[in-house]
Amino acid sequence: MLKQVVLFLLMSLATPLAMAHPHAWMDLQTRFLIDKQQQLTGLDLIWHFDDMYSANIIEDMKQKKEPLAQQYQQFAKDSIDFMTSENWLTHLKVNGKSVSFTKPTAYRTEKEEYHLNLHFVLPLKEPLPVKGNTFTLSIYDSTYYVEMLHHKASAVSVSDDANGLCSAKLETPKPPEDISAYAAALDVTQQSDKGLGTLFAEKVILTCHP
Repeated sequence: MLKQVVLFLLMSLATPLAMAHPHAWMDLQTRFLIDKQQQLTGLDLIWHFDDMYSANIIEDMKQKKEPLAQQYQQFAKDSIDFMTSENWLTHLKVNGKSVSFTKPTAYRTEKEEYHLNLHFVLPLKEPLPVKGNTFTLSIYDSTYYVEMLHHKASAVSVSDDANGLCSAKLETPKPPEDISAYAAALDVTQQSDKGLGTLFAEKVILTCHP
């Protein structure tokens, strides 16, 4: 059973009276890493935790003896390790065919005003040529405990070497009304059907010109 994604460290802090899925929110930023050979080599990802959960994480850390900077780095490492079996919640296809990743690098946790960010690079197992190809990206928690969205097109970018070569657009999720009602009826103690999150998953479509 999938636990609650990146927020597994916070499960004991969740408000018992919280109702309805999702219970937490992440704003996403994604940069497609394209090298000078016009190959996609990976994704540079920033996940912004919502203010409430960020506050809970920080408050919990303040009760411990280790320096905050050390705890931030440990939180990033634990989060990355925990998500390994779930492919880091990141699903990428090229022309409809699934793409594989290797273990994330350059991971870190950063504090920005009132919230925390999880920042990491997710390399592809093999670089892929981008010219003439279409990439489809979805980042989601399959249980929909956490809502994960880019919200706006400006949250998606490409490396400077690919400026003018590729363009991105967002497709917002449109789940059926009965599915939305089902998700809203789930309380914090309930586990949703695995796969529910796919119906609430946003799609990023990156089209690269021939």
